[in-house]
Formats: sequence, structure tokens, C-alpha cells
Amino acid sequence: MSAQHNTPNTLENIASELMALAEDLTQGKLRVGNRLVAIGNPEFIKTKQKITDDTAYFTLSFQAPLLDLDRGATLTMLDHEKPARRTGGEGKYDKELRLKGRPPEGKKTKKEIARLWKDVCKKLEQGQPPAPAEEKALVSAFEGYTVFSEPSWQDDWLACLTILQEALAWARKGDMPKALEYAAEVNRRTQTCHQKHK
Repeated sequence: MSAQHNTPNTLENIASELMALAEDLTQGKLRVGNRLVAIGNPEFIKTKQKITDDTAYFTLSFQAPLLDLDRGATLTMLDHEKPARRTGGEGKYDKELRLKGRPPEGKKTKKEIARLWKDVCKKLEQGQPPAPAEEKALVSAFEGYTVFSEPSWQDDWLACLTILQEALAWARKGDMPKALEYAAEVNRRTQTCHQKHK
């Protein structure tokens, strides 16, 4: 499913898109941007429904491994979906179009991740593992934000999640130097990703 739609926002169009997603999934495939990739069973799945004021939100998020580690072999560009060549960077209008229809909790989740990660890093620097509740909240927020990641940086986001989970695993084992090493890698990747995908 794509975050950007050229068709009118109708319940019928949403249902059609969900049926297309279901058909792809039954064949072990997932459309990611302009790519069709072969995937395995999801490592997590999360749905979220929310009502804010007079608006209802529904979010479906899951993470599945690519079946072939040679990603070049698994990616198929669909002829009718090839992106038009762009010149220059993304303009303000393009960015507004890309974000149109996105629920506001994405920004809130991102801030929550930053706050939780800062607290976890402080504890690691003090030689303490995070409390199980802190760890669970951080991973849950990280996984929840995956649905907001753009195709251009989703791979970086998922790689960062894996490294973050490694940092937490080493902290649970009591190996703080190793946990701090992975935490530093998360921070390094975050900075690189921000510069690369601003």
C-alpha cells in the first residue's frame, strides 16, 4: 500500500486497496513504494484504532523479513508504477501532498521515542539496564512508528530497530560496554539518516 494516493478518498477505494494488499500477502509479497518484495511471516503486527475529536483513525503496522538476503533479486519494479524522473529536491507542496492524510500521532510517537531513548541511554551510561517497562515502551513506540516511515528510509529505520534491540539485549545480559556500543551505533545511524533524508 502506498502512503500517497491519486484516487479520491472513498471507503470503496480504501477497501479496494486493502483487498489488493490481502491478495499480495497471500502470495507472500508486499508492495513497498514502487517495489514488489517477497516476505516471510511477520515478526510483529499491530493495529490501532483511535477517535480524536470528530476524526477516526485506523493504523495497521507489521514488520516482515525479506525472504532473499540478496535484495536486488527480490525487488521487482512494476512497469506501470515506475516513478517519474524528478529534478531538484522535494518542494513544500510535494511534502504537504506526501503527508496529507497522515494521522497526527506520528509526530507524537517520534517525540515519545526520543524521550524514551534519552532515558534509556542515561541508564546505560550509568551502568544500569532499563526497567522492563521502559524497554517495552521504547520497542513498542519504535515498532509503532514503522508505519510512518517513508519507502526511501524504511530499510534504515528497520535496521536501526534491530540494532536498538541488540543494545537492549546486551543491557539485559549485564554487558554494558557492548550495550553502549550498540546504543552509539543507533545514535550514529539516526544522525546519518536525518542528514540523508531531511
